[in-house]
Amino acid sequence: MGNRLSPNSFAQLRDFLSREFGLFFDASKVTFLENRILPFIDRMNCLDMNQFIAKIQENPHQRRELLDALTTNETWFFRHPRHFDILREEILEPLVRQRARTGSKTLAIWSAGSSIGAEAYSIAITVREVLPHPSDWEVRILGSDISGEAIQRANKGLYSAKELKLLSRALLHKYFLPQAGAGFQVKPDLAALVTFEQMNLLDPWPPRVFDVIFCRNTMIYFHEETKATLTERFYKALALGGTFFTSATETLHWQGEKAFEKIFVHGEYIYRKPGAGRPFVLYRFNTPADLLRALNMLVKHQFDYQLLNIVQEAPNHPRKAIFIPKAIEARVEQMFAAANLKTARREDILK
Repeated sequence: MGNRLSPNSFAQLRDFLSREFGLFFDASKVTFLENRILPFIDRMNCLDMNQFIAKIQENPHQRRELLDALTTNETWFFRHPRHFDILREEILEPLVRQRARTGSKTLAIWSAGSSIGAEAYSIAITVREVLPHPSDWEVRILGSDISGEAIQRANKGLYSAKELKLLSRALLHKYFLPQAGAGFQVKPDLAALVTFEQMNLLDPWPPRVFDVIFCRNTMIYFHEETKATLTERFYKALALGGTFFTSATETLHWQGEKAFEKIFVHGEYIYRKPGAGRPFVLYRFNTPADLLRALNMLVKHQFDYQLLNIVQEAPNHPRKAIFIPKAIEARVEQMFAAANLKTARREDILK
């Protein structure tokens, strides 16, 4: 077929991929498809696109190979590190404190479109770094991908130095075993936290609920209508107060997107499913030093709190505020008063 797709061949291929897999590639993806598909067509000795499509439809093995060629991309551990900073500092740490007090020591996180498992294991490392006593918790991390080849690779848990390039030496030593000439193997205690499943996101999902869902660089392959349907399904799969991560370049494609709280934190947008409307008290401070004193006192006395990004009310005012459960307001106020710590103002909020 040569080294280029004709407009007619591209249209045939585009429609076939959309019909068979729910994947959508617009005209801007022609070069991508040429790089991925034309070598595949040559290996199958196909004379034209009609013959290629007919062979794919007849052969389940080649169908799977085509899907792997289209959806397996280069990835690495802690890709887009800010998301993992947010996961640790803004989501897991407050959630772990809250659930440790209530005795509900469970965490459920889904990496949808996990490819070879780098994202799912990055989540697992982040969870392990947050949990004070991991054996006391029931942790369920699911990695799913449409590619059977990617899932096989994820289950092996063997990665190259290039794929682990963003890990510190300490984390690499803590969670991986070096293999002579073969990269690094995920240690069993980390691997035990993660389960991998081959899954087409367009198919029905098992009835499961998650505290956090990552779906980054996956919905870019779908039609707008499909993106909207998937976003709504992810919303329903989240627990109340759960958090949804997309890639930095993606926006939600769902007319009900306002059901999510869109939160700007660490320079990134994340999406949160509103909770049951629990009452909180929000404290603003006049100076960063006052904010830091308040945080230190809350940590010392093991009070539950969260930080909220806010617009600066004056040049020297902090860009963050603290909110605490209404139930502990009296004790916190007493603690602040004893330390002669003054707040700029307080507000009652529901979250």
